[in-house]
Parts: sequence; structure tokens; C-alpha cells
Amino acid sequence: MSSWNFVGIIAWIIVIALLIFVVFNIRNRHLKILVVEKAKITWGTILTDLLEIVVVILAVSGLLYTSLFTKVDLTDKNEVAVTYKYDPMIVQTTMDGQGYYVKIDKKESNSPNDVYQYWLNNSKYTVSSRNAVISDATLPFTVSGVHLDWPMKKIRKMDNRYQDAYVITVHAKYKNNFKNGLGLKANRYAMEYRVLRVPARSFINVEK
Repeated sequence: MSSWNFVGIIAWIIVIALLIFVVFNIRNRHLKILVVEKAKITWGTILTDLLEIVVVILAVSGLLYTSLFTKVDLTDKNEVAVTYKYDPMIVQTTMDGQGYYVKIDKKESNSPNDVYQYWLNNSKYTVSSRNAVISDATLPFTVSGVHLDWPMKKIRKMDNRYQDAYVITVHAKYKNNFKNGLGLKANRYAMEYRVLRVPARSFINVEK
């Protein structure tokens, strides 16, 4: 774990300590007014209670939002480091002799996602269409739903080297800084995504 994540741990300790302090502070003030001073709770006391409670709610909400509900901006180089890996796929053959690089498994009819299968170095890999896309090299290179600065010069170079049959694996990792540490995300993976590059749609085997 990155040492920057201790920023978030310390922040949570402070918030928990603040919560405990507020609970005991409200209790002690009320007891002092009712038991020691034998007076009634005033609107001033209630407003003080509400102010302390609001401060705790805002602190907890802020940390929860930073830790769980913020969406990563993959184009923000101050927030994440993005790396690209390129691996050539191995051609497979159907029973009738048709060659293909990617097989789409549609057997799970109840699932909104397809399952993609491909082969690298004689090993089979499986990935959900939720985390991958098939890219037809006969069409312009586009990846919908993932906002990244795609290295098109490198991709064109890989197209020539691997004859449009390879996998682009994208890793986005949170950088070590105060903001990511506060959200307990520093040095952790934000996203993994794959682009399955094929020469044409005819190199896709759809299994139903």
C-alpha cells in the first residue's frame, strides 16, 4: 500500500474522533444544563447541537464521496498514469477451416454482456464485453465509452507489425498524491480495458 493512503486513514481517524467528541459533548452539555444547572434546554443549545452534527455529516460525506463516488478522469495526467501494452493474437480455426482471432460467446442469453475469447502465446484468455471492445481494422479506430488519449501513431505502427491482429491492454493507475491518498486510491488500479484488434469482421467467430 502506498504511504500516501495514510492521508486518508488519518482523515478517517480524525472524523471518527470528531464523531465521538460530538456525541459526548452534546451529552455532557445536556446533562450539565438539566442536572447541574437544573435549567431547560434552550434554542441556543439545540442550534449548537445541530451545528456540530452538520459538521460531522459534512466530514463523513466528503470522505465517502472522495473514496467511493468520484469518477476517475482518464485524461487527467495529474490523477492517473495510463500505460498501453500490445500483444499479438494467435489465429484459431473453426471445424470448417475458417480462421478467426476472437470468439464471441453468446450462450449466456440472460446477461447483457458478451464473452470474448482470444489466444496469446497458445493460451486462451476470456474477457467480458463490459471491459473490452472489438476493433475492426477496416474501420476508423474508435472506442466508445472510454475517454482516453489513444496513441494513434503507436497503434498504426502495431497494425503494420502484427497485421491488425493484436490486443491493446490499457492500465490506468492512480498516482501517488494527496488527493488520491485522501480517497485511499494512491498506487491502485483505476481501470483495465482491452481493445481486440482484428483485420476484419470475418475474423470473428460468433458462437450461439
